[in-house]
Amino acid sequence: MKRLQIISSPHEKVWILDYLQPDSEKILDKQRQGYQRNELWAEYCSEAASKGKKAYKLSRFNEIVSEYRSKNDISFTMKHVPGLEGQADWTGDHGHFTDLDTGEIIEVHVFVMTLPYSGYFYCEGFLDEKMPSWYAGHTDAFEFFGGAPAFVIPDNCATAVDRQHLDEKGILNTRYVEFLNHYGVIPKPTRIKKPRDKGHVERHVRIVEDDIIRPMERLDIYSLQEFNDIMRRKLIARNAKSYSKRLGSRTSIFEEEEKATLLQLPVLQYRSYDERTAVVWRDFHIQFENAFYSVPVQYIGKTVTVRATNDAVRIYEGNKLIAEHPRAVRKWQKLTQQNHIPGKGVDLHGAYSAAELTDWAAKFGPNTVRWVKTVLGRYEFEVQSYRPISAVLRTLNRYSADVAEKASEAAYMSSVFNVKGFKSILSAQAKRHPAEKEKQVDLNDIFCAHSDEEESADEN
Repeated sequence: MKRLQIISSPHEKVWILDYLQPDSEKILDKQRQGYQRNELWAEYCSEAASKGKKAYKLSRFNEIVSEYRSKNDISFTMKHVPGLEGQADWTGDHGHFTDLDTGEIIEVHVFVMTLPYSGYFYCEGFLDEKMPSWYAGHTDAFEFFGGAPAFVIPDNCATAVDRQHLDEKGILNTRYVEFLNHYGVIPKPTRIKKPRDKGHVERHVRIVEDDIIRPMERLDIYSLQEFNDIMRRKLIARNAKSYSKRLGSRTSIFEEEEKATLLQLPVLQYRSYDERTAVVWRDFHIQFENAFYSVPVQYIGKTVTVRATNDAVRIYEGNKLIAEHPRAVRKWQKLTQQNHIPGKGVDLHGAYSAAELTDWAAKFGPNTVRWVKTVLGRYEFEVQSYRPISAVLRTLNRYSADVAEKASEAAYMSSVFNVKGFKSILSAQAKRHPAEKEKQVDLNDIFCAHSDEEESADEN
């Protein structure tokens, strides 16, 4: 038997009995029967005293029992009825993939839904944790299960809950209730500050983080689709892994005992989308959230309706669909369809052109023209340069031609071709020649003024 050695003086050794080790399996079994962990700890303390041993403090006691449960993959299925309940949450740790076009590391938010009876679970990566992603996660989980549970216990996140009270259940988002009603599912919100209400999904969140997301960090992944393809293979393998304290695996128990009890899915999936209005700018693109999408040139200056699902952006004038794009995967991405670019001799409907921007730059001098022509050739489609170029030229309208030319020359020589960098150089030039700075009326931005957000986008 192990003992602890305490030294009270350099020449004296005192021996005391070791701590009593909690019987974790017995404790977890009682917890399944409804006993509270605090009650079980008090019982453990009494047992330790009766045996002349020391008892761990409550925090260490909980830590030991939880480590045993996690290590042995124990699921509290005895309390659950097959097909009755599902639990949903987002992981705390995020995955990542690399954008091939820019080399940017894109963060992936991972949705998890579990069925507590079998422990069968689903996970999927999204670009955000907004409403369309939350709905898509549920919809895809139901498809993966081949049915829906009678109840869903969601996390108290903003997509599920409108507001919360300290001593009440969360008040569910009306659209979320409507979504679940489409599948015949009853929402069952968790009580505030009661994590045990959805303890099953929280354990599976840890499994997804430890066994799926972290191993994927060692892989080279270049798209969200590739991320989810790899995650799906790992998910299937993890569900098929045998329990250590229960016969079978999550998959086998689900297939044999739970799948047939799920609610049948409706013929049509629920389709959720965000809807907003936008004005078509002179580069025949609209801004939706932090990205730009092209439309046919004849809609310049018009207000259109944008309806965005988790994976697509559709643009309407009235009830007419005028453009459709995949949803952007990175901030300030420009999505341009080649058939939206006007050909030679076609009415531009007020759109900017390379010739117009070059003529505008010529008012300041050859250095500004050289800078503009260089930027025109830096994008996949020339039109994608119109917005940053016009942002710079509008700024130059407030300065003398001499200051504009000096700033353009410095920007060109330094290979600075973004708005933010150019403005920094321009500011430095203006300080050297304060008398040359003068306010002028801007007559070039005819159709609409940029919002602060659009100006921020131009700078990137």
